[in-house]
Amino acid sequence: MVETFDPNSKLCMDHLWEEIQNRYGFQAPNPMDFHDFLPPRGRFFLAEHPATGEVMGSAAYTRFNDMQCELDSVYVIPKFRKNHVAKSLLNEIEKQARIDLYSSMILRAGAPQPEALTLYKNFGFKEIPTFGKWVTDPTAICFEKKII
Repeated sequence: MVETFDPNSKLCMDHLWEEIQNRYGFQAPNPMDFHDFLPPRGRFFLAEHPATGEVMGSAAYTRFNDMQCELDSVYVIPKFRKNHVAKSLLNEIEKQARIDLYSSMILRAGAPQPEALTLYKNFGFKEIPTFGKWVTDPTAICFEKKII
């Protein structure tokens, strides 16, 4: 778990944002603020290769309300995809969210992210109505997973 600014965290966030822009077909400044994922508001996890220490991916959450955290910044560097990195990150982040006394995790994805949609469904997330800032986003597909 990352507790202070880390260049690898920013690297994952920037790569994720670049991929989102490419998949959804737009250009805009990255709206993610790393500080939203630091305690006490959130958590940020990096997966590192056990032999080389190379960063393989990230996952983070931020507080949505007293009972829910919003999952974000789930990204796996392309050469490490298909190696269960995302699943491992989700397992760790769910454990931490439970420790932090959240009862569920919510998230937003979309049709241009078919791999993410499959990952979340296979990990036990259920589709829910759009929420928060995503209510007005016609591309949003939102999910929730009960964790307590």
